[in-house]
Amino acid sequence: MTKLHIGLGVTGGIAAYKAIEVMRLLQKAGCEVSVAMTRHATEFVRPLTFRALTDRHVIVDDYDPANPDPIAHINFSQEIDLLLIVPATANIISKFANGIADDFLSSTYLASTAPVLIAPAMNVTMWEQAATQRNIERLRADGVRFVDPVAGELACKTVGTGKLEDVENIVSQVLNLLDAETQRRRGGRETSLRLSVSALKDDLTKEHILITVGGTREAIDPVRFISNHSSGKMGFAVAVAARERGARVTVVAASTSVEPPDGVELIRSISAQEMFDAVMEKVADATVFIGAAAVADYSPANVADAKIKKEGIDGISLELKKTPDILSEVSKRRREGQMVIGFAAETNDVIEFAKSKMAKKNLDMVIANDITAKGAGFNTDTNIATILTRQRETALGLMSKRALADKILDEIVNLRKSNPANAARSGNS
Repeated sequence: MTKLHIGLGVTGGIAAYKAIEVMRLLQKAGCEVSVAMTRHATEFVRPLTFRALTDRHVIVDDYDPANPDPIAHINFSQEIDLLLIVPATANIISKFANGIADDFLSSTYLASTAPVLIAPAMNVTMWEQAATQRNIERLRADGVRFVDPVAGELACKTVGTGKLEDVENIVSQVLNLLDAETQRRRGGRETSLRLSVSALKDDLTKEHILITVGGTREAIDPVRFISNHSSGKMGFAVAVAARERGARVTVVAASTSVEPPDGVELIRSISAQEMFDAVMEKVADATVFIGAAAVADYSPANVADAKIKKEGIDGISLELKKTPDILSEVSKRRREGQMVIGFAAETNDVIEFAKSKMAKKNLDMVIANDITAKGAGFNTDTNIATILTRQRETALGLMSKRALADKILDEIVNLRKSNPANAARSGNS
């Protein structure tokens, strides 16, 4: 069987060292990797590092006497199944977009017919600059794919979008793109590529994870309802991460502002009662329950049969009743070896409230976050959280919700390892 061949281009940014991690994960997935570097990239990582790990000549300059191939930019570009740039500076993006070929990497781009995937990393001001965005749109129109940078603390100590996406997410997108290309070439060669990130990190294959996602809606009348700002992004990020690490995943989703991921069992529920009923039906089959949904604590005691009219009414009073506490009930009903995990979205005294929630509801883990913090909370792509277990607290900085999802799952794996009895009982029913 034939291995797929990745051309990895490394440009001169502080994130250049992460290209080594990308390369190693691609190799583990069954890819062959050849590396090309810009001159400025060699100031951050030496070519010898890549050469030692690939056993291939690393090309920086076509005209270097040590280069074994006098027309390397042609041969290099024709031998690869994908050209991947990690990290991509604003400079290389500009060269690609405008057809400039003044070094090996930009010449290779023009000479290549393979799909191109670019993972930018740069200062937030450079990323948001009109010229950069214009160049990106031009490349997208040309068919180039991007792994967009994420928000976080940058090397220059500013906070904003421009940080290189997580290594595993980059590799996941590479493998998904190669999978699509392989499927497109039906009847073509068979490859030995392991086309999923779960092939790289399949530590949840024994788990069936049940996750609640989104914000419930509690009806006032057939038109109006009480709800909250939950988008479902965090819960869906956990679902995707768990699926990619080999878990069987069931999602009970209320109202969300983003599309659910593929490859998971999806159950839609609107109200807190509907979500409660769906969870109770499924929870006995799960090894881990994660309550990521923002479930309404109260709902109207009396729901009007018809739309309430405002004519002649200056105000309206609602009598509210408590909704069922899904997390508490799951914890009460838990079977041996089953883990129960909750989220605590707070506006003050975050850690104390999270600890209280963990104790009161007998939870194995709570993910606490201050929804008023910049970059955290509802409808953002990032989060700032503290993961609490009965043994420790782990405070995490600003990161993408997908990255936080993996941190949560890492802690689940750690808890399994620290309790062999639980680990032995974990498994799909």
